[in-house]
Amino acid sequence: MVIFHLGAIAALFTFTWPALFASLLLWWIAGGVGIGMGFHRLLTHRGYKTSKAVEYFLTVCGTLALESGAINWVATHRIHHAHTDVPGDPHSPRDGTWWAHMGWILRGTAQQYPQQTLARFAPDLIKDPVHVWLNRFFYVPVIILGVALLAIGGWPMLLWGMFLRTTLGLHGTWLVNSATHLWGTRRFKTNDDSTNNWLIALISFGEGWHNNHHAHPRAARHGITWYEVDFNWWGIRTLQFLGLAKDIKLIKQSELIESNSAADAPAYSEAA
Repeated sequence: MVIFHLGAIAALFTFTWPALFASLLLWWIAGGVGIGMGFHRLLTHRGYKTSKAVEYFLTVCGTLALESGAINWVATHRIHHAHTDVPGDPHSPRDGTWWAHMGWILRGTAQQYPQQTLARFAPDLIKDPVHVWLNRFFYVPVIILGVALLAIGGWPMLLWGMFLRTTLGLHGTWLVNSATHLWGTRRFKTNDDSTNNWLIALISFGEGWHNNHHAHPRAARHGITWYEVDFNWWGIRTLQFLGLAKDIKLIKQSELIESNSAADAPAYSEAA
């Protein structure tokens, strides 16, 4: 973790326009396509369906964010929804802002679960041998990408496309865990501290509409209104337009009117 933060600082002294472009593109591929569309809205909540080929592609994109393998990530997030802001939540700000942001990661054992925990919270994924392999060797795509960046553009490309981009992406995800349970607005009366935060939504490609998400966790669209910018939803819509996504779960109009209706909604369905 320290090495990546030092690498991010070093990147500022090696600026090139191609390196900046690569970092922005990879930030979106890893954080938006991989984590938001893949790990979160598809694998964790089953907010839509795709072919296995698309699912595995999104998973590989997610590994580039260096937020662990998909199975462990999904288990962590499902545990979070099962115990949001109560004892058992892996990263609630009620245990401290620093803890919620990255303290829980720095303890060294975050997202490392015994098999029985994975069987309970990620039963759909541990049955898939491809996901099991990708989860075990999630660092392999990252190594391949790093070698490619160094070969293409030298140290500037590696520092910007790997170290700076990864560091910013990690903090974007961590801000969803911390800031959106502390500061923002609340459309729905959920049984937790989740809020909608437009700034976090921008840097996390739409994941910052967190109160909307906790009220309706299986909905593939987090930004409900036109002004709630949700890049990950636009990505899912693009997949749908291309015939690559179907059975998309959305918030019903009746549920918007009855704002309390989804306070205890299930976060995912294994059968989905």
